Amino acid sequence: MIEIINKFGKIEITNEAISAICSKEVSEAYGIVGLGKRGANGILEIFRNEHTGKGVKVSHDEKGIILEVYIVVEYGVNLKTVSQNLIEKLKYSIEKLTGINVSDVIVNIQSIKVEL
Repeated sequence: MIEIINKFGKIEITNEAISAICSKEVSEAYGIVGLGKRGANGILEIFRNEHTGKGVKVSHDEKGIILEVYIVVEYGVNLKTVSQNLIEKLKYSIEKLTGINVSDVIVNIQSIKVEL
């Protein structure tokens, strides 16, 4: 949870709220099938619901918010371009909506979805 204190009072923004914003942005990003994370059993789960917040890890340090996002991409897209676009999109959205600096965005490509 992140606390912002000003002369009017205190604002608390939970990690779940930040994760929900990230999930929404990922669901609208080009070339990304959804958020995905490998479970303890090694099986990959794909989360397509934009409000789940699963597949996103939020932490923070003295510089700002650190986002770690686990995604599944479509086959045939340029992985570097999709990742860079997502980093820019997440950084912009979180900073715009919360007013808090995003110090780092880590994109983990968990899998590539191939249509047969």
